[in-house]
Amino acid sequence: MNMNGSISRAAMVVALLASSHTAWAASAADDVGADVQAAEAQDDETPERADIVVTGTRRTDRTVIESSVPIDVFTSDDLKTQPSPQLQTILQTLVPSFNQQRNLLGDASAFVRPPTLRGLPPDQILVLINGKRMHRSALVQVAGGQLAQGSQGPDLSQIPGQALGRIEVLRDGASALYGSDAIAGVINLGLSTKDSGLDMQVRYGQTYQGDGQDTQVSAIWGSKLGSDGGYFNVTGEFIDQNVFDRSSPRPEIAPLVAAGITPDIPNGNRLGQPENRAYRLVWNASLPLGDKDELYLFGNWGTQRQGNDFNYRRPIGVTATPITGRGPGFGNTGALGKSINTTYLDRLPNGNFSETGRTFEASEIFPNGFTPFFEAENEDFSIVGGYKGETNGGLRYDLSAASGTNKIRYFMSNTLNPSMGPDSPTSFYLGKLVQTETNLNLDLSYPVELGLASTLNIAGGVEFRRESYEVGLGDRASWLTGPFAAQTVQRANGTTFLSTKPVGANGFPGFGPDSVTSGGRNSISAYLDLEADVLESVTLSGALRYDRFTDFGDTVNGKISARWAASDAIAVRGNFNTGFRAPTPGQQFTQNVQTAFPNGSPVPVAVATVRPDSIVGIAYGSSALTPEKSTSFSGGLVLTPGGGFTFTLDYYNIKVKDRIGITGNFNVTAANRTALLGLGVANALDLGQINFFTNGFATRTQGVDAVLTHRATTGMGSFNTSLAVNWNKSKVTDIRSVTPSAAIGGTARPLIDRVREGNIEESLPRWRAVLSETFTSGMFDVTARVNYASSFTTYFAPATGFDPAFASLYPNPWPKTFSAEVWGDLEIGVTFEEKYRIAVGGQNIFDNYPERETRNIYPQTGGAANGSFYPDTSPLGWAGGFWYVRGSVSF
Repeated sequence: MNMNGSISRAAMVVALLASSHTAWAASAADDVGADVQAAEAQDDETPERADIVVTGTRRTDRTVIESSVPIDVFTSDDLKTQPSPQLQTILQTLVPSFNQQRNLLGDASAFVRPPTLRGLPPDQILVLINGKRMHRSALVQVAGGQLAQGSQGPDLSQIPGQALGRIEVLRDGASALYGSDAIAGVINLGLSTKDSGLDMQVRYGQTYQGDGQDTQVSAIWGSKLGSDGGYFNVTGEFIDQNVFDRSSPRPEIAPLVAAGITPDIPNGNRLGQPENRAYRLVWNASLPLGDKDELYLFGNWGTQRQGNDFNYRRPIGVTATPITGRGPGFGNTGALGKSINTTYLDRLPNGNFSETGRTFEASEIFPNGFTPFFEAENEDFSIVGGYKGETNGGLRYDLSAASGTNKIRYFMSNTLNPSMGPDSPTSFYLGKLVQTETNLNLDLSYPVELGLASTLNIAGGVEFRRESYEVGLGDRASWLTGPFAAQTVQRANGTTFLSTKPVGANGFPGFGPDSVTSGGRNSISAYLDLEADVLESVTLSGALRYDRFTDFGDTVNGKISARWAASDAIAVRGNFNTGFRAPTPGQQFTQNVQTAFPNGSPVPVAVATVRPDSIVGIAYGSSALTPEKSTSFSGGLVLTPGGGFTFTLDYYNIKVKDRIGITGNFNVTAANRTALLGLGVANALDLGQINFFTNGFATRTQGVDAVLTHRATTGMGSFNTSLAVNWNKSKVTDIRSVTPSAAIGGTARPLIDRVREGNIEESLPRWRAVLSETFTSGMFDVTARVNYASSFTTYFAPATGFDPAFASLYPNPWPKTFSAEVWGDLEIGVTFEEKYRIAVGGQNIFDNYPERETRNIYPQTGGAANGSFYPDTSPLGWAGGFWYVRGSVSF
């Protein structure tokens, strides 16, 4: 653990135990104690109570501590003191079981960062906005890391923090209530209901090393709509983030400099956060019609342009100090060849290219080598409208329609298509991805008096849903197999050799005709939900949901929950539910053919990701994707002993089977090509390797969330303290093998290898904790936060892969355990005249960094081949200390 200030793990434990204000609490519950005290001062009929929850229940009178399921509630006060403007980073700070990693050099996953909740991937987290489903990102996370590989979830960065009035995080499965994806939990983003005035905020910060400059400007304006409590507000946000670089020089840099070649980027490529410039709008409106009815409309629009370095390309071959002593597959000779082979331009009469004729080198365009620069333009739009109200007989209804689209367009500059030789452009449009969703919902609820302690709330509804996915064509030069891809070159003595060049835009080939696709599916759903206090101290609820999809049939899921208040201060609760996650259109319809040179192949071959329902996929053992299915149980304790304390403790156990993943690559042999031709595959002779999505493994995730909050008002001021603690453990319980058909004659192979199995189980810290303290006295406020993450272990394979011939030499993937980390955040603010606030703060104020990587490290640089020092999965990140200044004003 690298820490300035040397905070020891033991000292952290002592500090947690000694703090008189400490509470075992999810940070999400920072304001629960305050909400409870405020509620005591309010009349029970007041409709605006802050502790009323709307997620996980369809009753309108359920509070946080009365809920049968664990729910964290964040108010706007929790959000305004967060050091980062990005919503997903805010959630990582507030919810210990929520994590995200920075996928360096990870294609578009560096831009749409995939989060995890309770160790489960982003498409097992349901995200709602004002209780309505948020649409997905267009990105299928093919390069999203071992925990998120193949997933497709919403892009949380599209919603500005200032647009939110509250966030509710349901830490329990809820497919029976909300449908697909609600396996790990539900995040409900409640938009602000601001109805007057203008609030503006400006924030600027940078890392202690002087890079990563980060500017945020945001404002929310609200106005009354009508005369009966209606409102309209709009939030605007501008973000400008610069790169921070935490790379070491790549091993080839020193030899290149000695040879007189100085790369344009001193270390070869930069490793940190991408460049990011974003513009976003969110609107929210409500127009009351009479005493009980309401028209509502909300939505968002945003566009952002992000850019990231790819790996450096060498203009000449050099030799670096080798990595040795690791056994087969782990070492190397230190030889680093020229990245792009020579292109021979003159043909001989026999069709061969002449070695002694004219030639072309990539260094003629890029004399110092080149680092491709990858960019994504991400446009997001949604609109939701509805009519809700209540009849004179007490029937509540909500009829709504929603449409959302996410479009990502890719670009590459400072590169070339080597197979085109001197005719190649140096900038490319690579194509686009588009995800579009439409929802129609009718939700009904009706209270029935049965003589119980409360009325029986009967809720039901129907939903129609349309999802579609599209891959759009890139520039021809971005995917073209040019005339110099594979050259037979003839020497002066008549002998020949083969010279090959990469195909397409070097770094990320564009989407060609074989990749272009579009498809979609429809679904209809119906649910029934019952909830009542059967006794004054006992609450029971149950839900049943039916979903039918046009592509794979139907599924039925249920949920039962119970809560027993043993006394005013003690309650226990428990839940059991089944859940599902429908395969996304992106997973079903993704098809892509790229030309590459896998496993040292001397000739370019087509590597195809094929649809599971394709002839090729079926021949290699694929089958139609089916929903991932889950069963989960949670049970917990709620204590409200008074004195400003609230304590919750919840255990959860989530089993997911038929999880969807991408197979490894299958080599296509000559015999396979003949068989595929016989099956009617027109491009069979071009195929070199194939892979596909399939349901392939099962996991069990269990853990504990503990929440204790305390609020105290003293002569010095008010103290609001919380400690969030999560323990989480995942286990791969089954791995399915896929077997090619008899026509192909292949052998069975597991869907996931030991590397991914180990990373699913151990690449996240088992323990996460966040201790927060907010002190307010008059015009002054201070927020301090201490974060803790326990050790974690990551795995990866040797360079040769797990060749069975060497299995005895490395029976397990190559693991490394990284030590636990502690880091702190601090913000100090002053408020003038109740409307001006200035604050200074720091994130990771002790300037800590993760423990360094030691595998495949070059001795002369201390870094890996790409210049990296640290593991991608560290929750601490790579930026080190970050300071900022924030100013806000209300008119």
